[in-house]
Amino acid sequence: MALAVLTRDPADAQTYATHLAPLGLEIVAMPVTRTVAPADPTALARALATGPFAAILVASPRAAHELARATTEPLANIWAVGPATRRALEILKLAAHHPAGVRDAAELARALVTSQPPAGTRVLVPRAEEGRMEALEILAAAGAEVVSVIAYRTVAVPADDPAIARGLAVLRAGDAAVCAVFAPSQVTALAAIVGPLASVATRFCAIGETTAAALRDAGVLEVAVAPTPTPEGMARALRSQRA
Repeated sequence: MALAVLTRDPADAQTYATHLAPLGLEIVAMPVTRTVAPADPTALARALATGPFAAILVASPRAAHELARATTEPLANIWAVGPATRRALEILKLAAHHPAGVRDAAELARALVTSQPPAGTRVLVPRAEEGRMEALEILAAAGAEVVSVIAYRTVAVPADDPAIARGLAVLRAGDAAVCAVFAPSQVTALAAIVGPLASVATRFCAIGETTAAALRDAGVLEVAVAPTPTPEGMARALRSQRA
């Protein structure tokens, strides 16, 4: 089988194996980033204590975990950015709504504004320190009081981290048929580890358009983009790229 390097930890990468194996791809996990506590680890708990909120926007599974960790009280009207985030919330006993067709935080904010105009209400957004700001701007423009809380930070792993050794060797040798990337922060970290991405001899696949844009900004001319941020969506993107 050909090799597919996924910039995720082994457990998360393995969820893609079933869907990529029919394409003749064997998964190699290469977790180029890791999440760490924010500078103020109690900020989210303090924000939740000032509730209630008309809505809570959750843009990643990690934000879901931080939200659950920050309170023992029931939370209402949680909006999840995608199926993986909704699943994470449900596992944590937090019911969430994922609007059909939403693929990123900005689209989630627009869906909320359309369905539940937030003017004059408070909306909580737990987020990564390096997260994009579009969703916050959309909510604020609609008249919401946006309570934006840095719940975690994403940092690059060093190039000598043993967890990325095999993936790094595969990419440097030109033995990867595919390199799948799942966040703009991973694009930045990957480039810092392997060098200019335009010179890496592989096909790139992005979990969504935001990550694809980061890859293009890094010099990658052709990027397959998953139509949905799921293992099935990534398989469809790679199948279409082959056609």
